[in-house]
Order: sequence, then C-alpha cells, then structure tokens
Amino acid sequence: MEPIRSETRFVWALLRGVLLAPLALVLMLFGKRKLSDVLSPFKELFLFVTEPKLTITLITINIFVFILAGFLPVEIVSKGALSPSTAVEFYFLPLLTAGFLHANLLHLFSNMLGIFIFGRVVEREIGAAKMIGAYFGAMIISGLFHIGIYRFYFQQDASGIGASGALMGLVAMAILLDPLYLTYEFLVPLPIMVVGWLAIYADITGIISNAADGIGHFAHLGGFLSAAIFGFILNFEQKKKRRLGLIINIASLALWILIAYFLKYKGMLPG
Repeated sequence: MEPIRSETRFVWALLRGVLLAPLALVLMLFGKRKLSDVLSPFKELFLFVTEPKLTITLITINIFVFILAGFLPVEIVSKGALSPSTAVEFYFLPLLTAGFLHANLLHLFSNMLGIFIFGRVVEREIGAAKMIGAYFGAMIISGLFHIGIYRFYFQQDASGIGASGALMGLVAMAILLDPLYLTYEFLVPLPIMVVGWLAIYADITGIISNAADGIGHFAHLGGFLSAAIFGFILNFEQKKKRRLGLIINIASLALWILIAYFLKYKGMLPG
C-alpha cells in the first residue's frame, strides 16, 4: 500500500505540475512528452484525495446516507437521531446511526471537510484498522456524553445528529500524534495543532456562553476526550511520540495564553 503523503508534499508536487504543464504541452506537440505529463496536476489531485482509503470510505458512506435519508420518511430518519429518551428506553442504536445523519448540506460539508483533514493525519499515523476503532469509539463516547449531560444536568430531551463527535476524536488524536503537521485549510500553511485548538476553543466558548447555535458542543467535548482513552489503547507502541505531541501542545497553549495575557495587560486586546 502506498504511504499517505503530507499536504505539504502534495502542494509542492501540484505547483510543480502546474508550472511545468505549459512546457509539457509544447513538448507533447513535438512528440517529446506524453499526455500524462500534461495532466500531471490532475493526477496529483486524484492521488491526494484517494490515498487515505478509510477516510474517503467514511466520507462516502456519510454522503450516501445523507442522500438516502432525503428519500425516506421523516419518521424513520428521526428514529436514528440520538436523544436521552432513547437511552432511558435502552435503545442505543442511535449511538451509531446518529453519527451518519446530517441536517443539511452545510452541516454535511463542514463535517466531511474536517474528516478529510484530520482523518488523513490519523490514518497516516496509526493506519486504517486502528483509525476505525478511534472513529467509532469517539462516536459512541461523544453520544454517551451528550445523553449524560442533557439527561442528568439539563434534564432536557435534546436530540443530536452528525459526525462531529467522531470528528472531534480525530481532531484530538491528530494534534496529539503530529501537532506540527502542516495543513492548508485556510490556503496558508498552519500546524494542524492550531486548526484543532481553534475548533476546540469554539466548543469551549460555546459551552461557557450557553450558545443557542444548534451545535452539540458537549458531544464535541466528549469526542475530544475520547482521544485520552483511544490515544493510549490504540497507539500504545508510539509512547514517546505521543508524549512529545502532548508536550508540544501544552507548551504552545501556555505560550499563547502568556502572549494573550501580555497583550491584554498592555491594552492591546479588548475586554
């Protein structure tokens, strides 16, 4: 099996292909190059997308379920949603089915983009077999977290759907396994640790402010915490790398907190 390349390697290969494509086209006219040389950028893009086999499989299944749900009666689809009442009735199938249901195209797209970015890193680091355990483990733990919080703390029967709980498990594992891996999600190279912590920060602030945004922040937090379990169970042999990733994350967060405190002290930040 071909190794999963980093995004940086893909970007450089794509740029090289784009820059050389005009020259390759001219040379092809004189019989010095093949059509495959001209189409090199498309080949690089295809390889980049298809290399993480499990990640793409999970995305494909989610898209298929989203399309299928559009043809099913609402009553049937709603039974797949996760809610505290289903747990009281000892009906736990939604712990799995809810993770493949999405409210709309934007909900689906944002989760699938996250799975592609962070799932690629996790699959690259620990392989497809262990990633399956991490993904579904995070899905189940995030669902139980959602049920527990709304059942015993808020005492509300709030339903939840979406792959974001499982996604947050991938986020946590990715920033732990390879925190300095560069991703180009915002068209500029950023350590995946930064992107991951921005997502976590959004959930923490959403919980603190009790934001009524329809986002399952508590389920996200449960998915994130799942990495503390599966990061050790599924990746025990990479103990040194995991410890280094944890140190890098903690040190970086501490540095940013000190910088923010200094800027706030100097009146350069609001509040």
